[in-house]
Amino acid sequence: MLRSRGELANAWFFGGYGEAERVCLFLLPEYLVAMLSCPIADCTEAELTALLEDEVRAAVCAVRVRGSGYRVLGHRDYLGSMLGLGLERDALGDIAVQNDREAVVFCSERIADFLLGSLTQVGSDTVTCTRYTPDDRFTDGKRYEPVCDTVASERLDCVVAALTNLSRDDAQSSIRAGLVEVDFEPRERVDLLLEPPVWISVRGYGRYRLLSFDGQTKKGRLRMRAEHLI
Repeated sequence: MLRSRGELANAWFFGGYGEAERVCLFLLPEYLVAMLSCPIADCTEAELTALLEDEVRAAVCAVRVRGSGYRVLGHRDYLGSMLGLGLERDALGDIAVQNDREAVVFCSERIADFLLGSLTQVGSDTVTCTRYTPDDRFTDGKRYEPVCDTVASERLDCVVAALTNLSRDDAQSSIRAGLVEVDFEPRERVDLLLEPPVWISVRGYGRYRLLSFDGQTKKGRLRMRAEHLI
């Protein structure tokens, strides 16, 4: 939509850290757009990006939620507890699970204050919430397992079948039922040709990152390389 209106250059997306999936849209003032498109002397693009992050960091906050270690806490536990407080999913950014007892939640300043005062339990475990400032070493804590297989073509139904171990017919049924997303958008065309890298989500099976098609086998099938988010 921004591209069609000629406003994409004025837009900047930020979710609290560099690899965030759920982000806020910031419409930049003209002086920042000019600086990004034509860096001033003695100021690198990285420095300009850091400046921009400083400008918006007050709008995107991070809260560290730490359990007692009584039980293993996962993404669903954190999300369910926050939704149970009356929050909508759109009010929250990424929930970056760091280990079995700790996660970092990205949100707006107002939501951060609410979590600090209201979130005291996740699942059946008591938690404490503190403000957190991610540094350059921060990661989302996600783990992936490699998936290697061969497919007949780059079609979505072929790739979904290979990733989920479904039959081709069952993969097509899932796609037509709206259960498959490509780069977080529902896709119902079974013959959609995929161009890696791309995210693929299949409801009931998880999220995958298609990395590449690496040549053909002697039988003419494509070697597929992907990762499964675990």
